[in-house]
Parts: sequence; structure tokens; C-alpha cells
Amino acid sequence: MLINLSIIGSGGHAKVVVESLSNIKNTFKVNFFDEKLTNDFLLGRYLVLSLKNWGELYNYFHVAIGSNKSRARISKKAIKCGKKALSVIHDHATVFESAIVKEGVFLAANSIVASECVINPGCIVNHAAIVDHNCFVGEYSHIAPNATLGGGVQVGVQCLIGAGATILPNISIGDFSVIGAGSVVTKNIPNNSIFHGNPARYVRSI
Repeated sequence: MLINLSIIGSGGHAKVVVESLSNIKNTFKVNFFDEKLTNDFLLGRYLVLSLKNWGELYNYFHVAIGSNKSRARISKKAIKCGKKALSVIHDHATVFESAIVKEGVFLAANSIVASECVINPGCIVNHAAIVDHNCFVGEYSHIAPNATLGGGVQVGVQCLIGAGATILPNISIGDFSVIGAGSVVTKNIPNNSIFHGNPARYVRSI
């Protein structure tokens, strides 16, 4: 089955997404866009066009940008233009049968999404990240490499769970909050907050 797919983005995360496509059994016809670049090359071989006319996008798109805010803004604009977000799931990602992975999600190699989890639109579950059973990850959030969400964790919208962070079971992370790399979160985190450390402590508001 041939799927026409527009990749939006040309940075490091876009490189990971593009090379993940080569491991997926479906055949893709892909074009590449970025809001800022004109006639640049991704990985030295894929021409990236400037995104000026949103009608040039294929019917399916994937926003390959690490910034939660940018990913959300661009995705919502593309959807408003009638385009459909497509998830990219690496062959070496594990998604349990009862888990729900919604549109526009990226699951990197060796990530795990366990039983009865919900991964909402536009999220990134990066390399070797673990989302244990009954977790809920709000839209356009990013679970960074090697981060672990214990069972029943609730993550708000546009959150960043830093690399190697551990969120203990049944903890809630408020909307737009950031958990620093390597942190261990032992209590609920309010909205718009940065926490860091072991145990994670309040740093400042966003």
C-alpha cells in the first residue's frame, strides 16, 4: 500500500523519523517541508522545501519537530487545512494490544507502550522510553529517551519528561510542565512547572 506522506521538519528529530520510515513495511512516497528552510537537504539527500502553501502537503502529514509547542501549532494548522496526521511507529517499538496510540504520534526504536495506555495526538515516545500499564499521555507531550512512566501515570498536555527520568506509579504531571533529565518524581506536579532532581524538587514556573 502506497502512502503519500509529508514530513514537516528538518532538524535532528526529523532525521530519526525519516530513517524510522525505512524500517516500516508500508511503502511511502514522501516529501519534506520546513517553515524556515528553502532548498536545504535532510541527511544530505532529501530536499526540504519551504512550507509556504499548506495545500502542497500530501493528504497525510507527520510533524517531525521536537518542540512540543511547535509540533502542536503546526499540526493544528495542517489539520485545519484538511490534512490528516499519521503516526510513525518504528518496527522495534512495542505497543500492547490494549494500548491506544492516536494520530500523529512517533514511537521510536525500543520504546514500550504497555497495556491500556493512551498516547494522545502528536506525542513523542522516544528511544527506549517505557510507558507502563494504564498511563495517559496528553497531546503533544514528549517522553524522552530512557524515561520511565510507572503504572497509572497521568501526563498533561505539552509536557516534557526528560531523558532517563522516572515517574513513580499513579503520579500526575500537570499541563506544560518539564521534568529534568534523570529526575525521580515522587509526588504530583502542578501545571506550568519545572522540577528536577532525585527526588524531583520545584525549580521555577514556566
